[in-house]
Amino acid sequence: MLIRHTISKFAFLIAAVLAGVPAAGAQSDKAATVINEMFAALGGKSFLEVREIQGTGKFFTFKRGQMSGTQAFLDYIKFPDKERQEFGSYRIKPAIINNGDSGWNVDDRKIETQSAAEVKEFQTSFRAGFQYLTRFVLNRPGLVLQLVGSELIDFKRNDVVEFRDSGNFFRLYVDQQSHLPTRMEVRRAGETFIRAEEFANWHVFQGIKTALYTIHFKDGEKTFEVRFDNVSYNPGLADSLFAPPTLTAK
Repeated sequence: MLIRHTISKFAFLIAAVLAGVPAAGAQSDKAATVINEMFAALGGKSFLEVREIQGTGKFFTFKRGQMSGTQAFLDYIKFPDKERQEFGSYRIKPAIINNGDSGWNVDDRKIETQSAAEVKEFQTSFRAGFQYLTRFVLNRPGLVLQLVGSELIDFKRNDVVEFRDSGNFFRLYVDQQSHLPTRMEVRRAGETFIRAEEFANWHVFQGIKTALYTIHFKDGEKTFEVRFDNVSYNPGLADSLFAPPTLTAK
């Protein structure tokens, strides 16, 4: 079981900005080193140049600490803004499809256009996710990174790096020995609580280190787990995957 710890909600970063901490430049350089070592551990150029991800596995939902459901899934991602998630083992699988400013919820009987709120939630969640952040935000010129200390997670010492993007505050925990990420926290713009992802069970696919087990939390409560059994990078996904299908009349 991963060690739980008290979240500071980025108070150090706020205090540092207000007080003008003199060592900010040095801490920023150290933070950049931690991130560069993480990129190298994840696969370097091969990891950073990923533009498509296809994964299969099972997810498990939780409510008040108890598992409330499970389902097989097939997930397609095409950066910067496309995702298709299929569920179950039916001939025609229920799916959630998002493509930029458009989205659809699909089953074997109907196609529903997502509401503006659903599309916005997808965009916000997608751009605040680890896969997007590492490839499109963390290596962006001018991004301010701060190394704010270290913490123990699963009895392993982790460097803690903080940064901000699009009004969101992020905290990334990186194992000092393996240089792999173990946890990422985000406080979204306009929210007062923390969302978190934890990463484990690392394996190599196409030269890229991949966490086959992730746990998601909202305000300290576990919401779901994802267990991948296979992941493929840059498989050549057709754009038609991210368009609403035509249902066959019965």
